[in-house]
Amino acid sequence: FVYTQKNPSFLQLSALSAQRLNNTRKADIEVVFFNRGTKVGSEAMLELFLDLGNYNDYYVDRRGLVQLVKPKMDRSEQKEIARRIADLEEGSVYISHVNWIDFDSFDLPKPIYVNMVRDPVERIISWFYYIRGSYRNAIFFNKFPQRKVNSEEWYKKNFNDCVRSGDEECQYVQMNVREKYQDQRRQSLYYCGHNDNCL
Repeated sequence: FVYTQKNPSFLQLSALSAQRLNNTRKADIEVVFFNRGTKVGSEAMLELFLDLGNYNDYYVDRRGLVQLVKPKMDRSEQKEIARRIADLEEGSVYISHVNWIDFDSFDLPKPIYVNMVRDPVERIISWFYYIRGSYRNAIFFNKFPQRKVNSEEWYKKNFNDCVRSGDEECQYVQMNVREKYQDQRRQSLYYCGHNDNCL
């Protein structure tokens, strides 16, 4: 489906084509916006962009990487990111975990969007174990030492048991974004945006 705030209607899959989905030809500026979805291989893509940037002498803006992932942003937060991207030099790349932003709604030039998709179930399982990983948590707690440490039981939780027991963490509730668990279940937000209709 395709959704925009100016035209809040969803297109049926049968109406889509490669030509219609080609963002590059619709871009107003030659800036790549890699609004990297979580757990879709975006870490490898980040490294590729950085290596290619060094090799081909283009700028990679990673300021968005230092922020916590927010499932939904208000208009002012979206506009701030859109303005930052629009102000980059042509040939640059901006990388951040952020949902799709409708640049038209801010009267700003559209960049070239790049992202990836992963099997949704495999992605959720990957996220479940990723947030429990020692490497990720060492970095996280180094950045945010004041944050509460989860219990040992939480770190040892098994995904299958979590689903079967009806644990709140492993339940999908439509129209609900719970920051308590850094809810990253909806890949669609990376392509739809911050509007309630995208939930």
